[in-house]
Amino acid sequence: MPLFRYRLQTLLDEKAQAKEQAQHAFAAAQRELRAEEEEFEACVREQKAAVERLRRTRVESMSPVVGGTSGEWMRLRRDHVGRLYDEWREAAKATRAQEVSVNEAGDRLAAAREMLASRSRDVEVLEKHRARLERRFNNEAERKEALDQEEMANVIFLRGRAR
Repeated sequence: MPLFRYRLQTLLDEKAQAKEQAQHAFAAAQRELRAEEEEFEACVREQKAAVERLRRTRVESMSPVVGGTSGEWMRLRRDHVGRLYDEWREAAKATRAQEVSVNEAGDRLAAAREMLASRSRDVEVLEKHRARLERRFNNEAERKEALDQEEMANVIFLRGRAR
């Protein structure tokens, strides 16, 4: 019986390789998104810590100081609160920037997912086509073999009658 040879096997192999690359890209995009989300969470924690330090310092600056207050001491407190406020603003800015990075990583993940789905459909279509052609080929080969066997049986029968 002859062996089936799929004429588009090279194309199927290329599509399968492209699908594998899309799977790797998808996995990399997932890892990247996870890393960006972890960095975002760290930024949020830092921003909350900065807010808490600022709140605590403001409360302390309003409480009366033991031993009196001086102008120099008040200026130092005001500068300290200002620095804490600047730290909070920087933390908030970093959090917003990281949120943008998370959104961009999410968009890249969605694009990678769509690419993987597209490549998977391409491979699936070619595999179905291959299976359908192989079934036809095998059915045709079986039909031809059955005809050959029937013809051989007829020849043997006719030879036997001729004797």
